[in-house]
Amino acid sequence: MSAHGKYSLTATTTSMRFGAEALLAIAQRRQQEDPGHTRFLIDQSDWFSAHRETAGVTYAEMSAAARAGLEHHQDAVVEYGPQVLAEVLEGGRPLMSLDVTIFWPDSAGAPSGFSYKDTLSVPKVDVYDDRVIHFKLLQYEDMLLFDEVTGISVKPHGFLSAVFAVLGKPDLKQTRLAVSADQWQVVRGRVNVFAGISKTGTATIEPDGRGHEHIPSDRADLTALKTRLEQPIKLKYAALSCQVGGDRMNAAAGQGKSPLTGR
Repeated sequence: MSAHGKYSLTATTTSMRFGAEALLAIAQRRQQEDPGHTRFLIDQSDWFSAHRETAGVTYAEMSAAARAGLEHHQDAVVEYGPQVLAEVLEGGRPLMSLDVTIFWPDSAGAPSGFSYKDTLSVPKVDVYDDRVIHFKLLQYEDMLLFDEVTGISVKPHGFLSAVFAVLGKPDLKQTRLAVSADQWQVVRGRVNVFAGISKTGTATIEPDGRGHEHIPSDRADLTALKTRLEQPIKLKYAALSCQVGGDRMNAAAGQGKSPLTGR
């Protein structure tokens, strides 16, 4: 986590990048140190503790996303390596492929999901998490791809409201993210609003987490990143042996839990 760039570690709008970069760094290190294994389990309390220490803030200063994850005990199982991706049908081959499941146990009385309103973020946003969240995380030289996302719905207020102006809560399906030399993010997201109908929107995010619906006219570099994010990508994923939930958690634990007590 300490290898992060110069951007906010406590804004919800930057949390996707921060989490992805940390997971990728863990997977890369484990490939070097323990090449015989391809899966690890993250305990949420370890993750939150390391995140807060790295950010150097109090509990109250952590983002709504981070605090909600801790309060609902959202652990994660990560499968990594070439076996995640079966075939590249269009576009380049990623440097690293992860299969990520975020969940809490399906015990008696456990909620099926939760929601929170992040009123401190720019934009303000409603987020809905199911008990099981699943996605593929692909690392390219110039972008991150969150693909086949299930279990997350998000609804910004004001910012990108035209894109998300639908009844109910649109399901997030894919996000592409690229970063400029000065730590601005360009984010292209796709949501499903009805069966078979999707909407796509592109936004920019400053290093402090402030979001913009349009690319500034004097930022040719951000426009170039937007063009990169629009390039066609088509991937075929492998069917992994471990299933979502308890089976995957047990399988990961059997290979050795990897607590994040450091950075």
